Amino acid sequence: MEYLGGTYISQIEATSKENARVIWIKTLNIEEIEGFTIADKENIIKENFSDDDITPINQTKSVWFFMVEAKNGYGHVNMVKTKL
Repeated sequence: MEYLGGTYISQIEATSKENARVIWIKTLNIEEIEGFTIADKENIIKENFSDDDITPINQTKSVWFFMVEAKNGYGHVNMVKTKL
């Protein structure tokens, strides 16, 4: 996630991109993200993301983009499917 000039990277396991997004926000460690609050995280979870909000990145395989809204701005999130 790119947020307020910072880049934050995490990795989770999920069965789908939709599930990955939900797990990602629920497990997001906000202490590491300057300007991102517990209230921001709770509001994003309550928002119940729309599956239409996940946008495939053109000319790539298994890469998507979505945004989250926080009090201080928007977070731009890229998801990359990997296989372990």
